[in-house]
Amino acid sequence: RWQVNDFEEALPEGWEAAIERAVLAATHAPNHKRTEPWRFHLLGKKTAAQVCGLNAKLTADAKGAVAADAKLQRWLKIPGWLVVTQVLGEGDAGSFSDPMGAAREDYAACCCATQNLCLSLEADGIGTKWTTGPVNFDPSFGPLVGLP
Repeated sequence: RWQVNDFEEALPEGWEAAIERAVLAATHAPNHKRTEPWRFHLLGKKTAAQVCGLNAKLTADAKGAVAADAKLQRWLKIPGWLVVTQVLGEGDAGSFSDPMGAAREDYAACCCATQNLCLSLEADGIGTKWTTGPVNFDPSFGPLVGLP
């Protein structure tokens, strides 16, 4: 998998079919007890711009306005956003410290699914960026992208 930071301005022809193939490939990832903990969220332009703004705010707080603006401009150029999330089972939120816990197993499964997704998109000539930065863990991220 290659991580892309400089994307083409527009999605290529046939991108919808490529996304469908990639999600199908992702769902073939191994997962403990067949929990299938992954969820895929195709973001619209408005939501993607809001995610970019949130990320810029967090970057400004950590690294200053210049770094935030550079990242904002780069992220706003990304033509499509597909977010992969993990469903947490009841009581899973704190169980990442348990090496045998379901949350950790499901996180590993989501990583495998994301890798399959990225490899499939790469095979179709579509670049990806896998990020697990602060923006993903900010309390406002979930509601922003429509998570319950």
